[in-house]
Order: sequence, then structure tokens, then C-alpha cells
Amino acid sequence: MRRTLATLLLLTACRDEPADVLDHARAALAAKDDAAFLGLCEPRAAALLTAAPTVVNQSGRVYKVLRDGRPTARLLPDGDVVSVEENGHRAIVTTRSKKPASRVPMRLVEGQWRIDLLEMPQFAEAISPER
Repeated sequence: MRRTLATLLLLTACRDEPADVLDHARAALAAKDDAAFLGLCEPRAAALLTAAPTVVNQSGRVYKVLRDGRPTARLLPDGDVVSVEENGHRAIVTTRSKKPASRVPMRLVEGQWRIDLLEMPQFAEAISPER
């Protein structure tokens, strides 16, 4: 029991806060560091984005997974963090800029907060065909 408690305390002590994960993800996108960005995403979304170039090439570029061809800043909302709600293994980071508030869902994955892109409207927009 003591070992489990010590491990849990160690993991939570080394965990970035959800708002910090969002900041790191924004910085990775700005630096065009796809690997760093994908490392901050929930694994299902990261796997989808990692497979995207192969899917595009195998389809003869007919099927484009991401409208921009790679992860870009438009995947994440801009603005300042106005609130963070944690509920067990999930968190919601709310940001606000000139637009209405945006929500960034996160999940705990192996003790670390990861952005759950699959639940974000920006992600759905990024993978939808251009109009």
C-alpha cells in the first residue's frame, strides 16, 4: 500500500497541469514540432494523425486527412485560460479570446494530461473536406 501511494504521489508531482499542457501544445504547433504536439495528444488522435501522411499518399492524395496537410495552430483555440475543471481522469480547459469561450477536453493517460482532440470541434473541422 505504501509503495502504491508513493508511486501515485510521484506521478502526480511530475504531472503538468492541464493549462500547461495546452501551452506546450500551442508552442509545439507554433514551432512546427509535430512529434512534440502528438506527444501531448490522447493516443487515439495521435495515432490517427501519425497515419495521416500514409493515408494521403496511398489514396493518390484524393483523401486528405488534415485539410492543412499537417497539424496546425487552428487545431487548438487561442486566448487565455479562464478556467480548468478536473474530474478524476478528465479535465476541461476553457479559454477565451475575442470569440466565445472554447473548451479543450483532456484525459489522464498513464498519469499525464493529454489533449483529447477527437472530442474537439476544431479537430472535426480540420479533417472535414474544404467547402
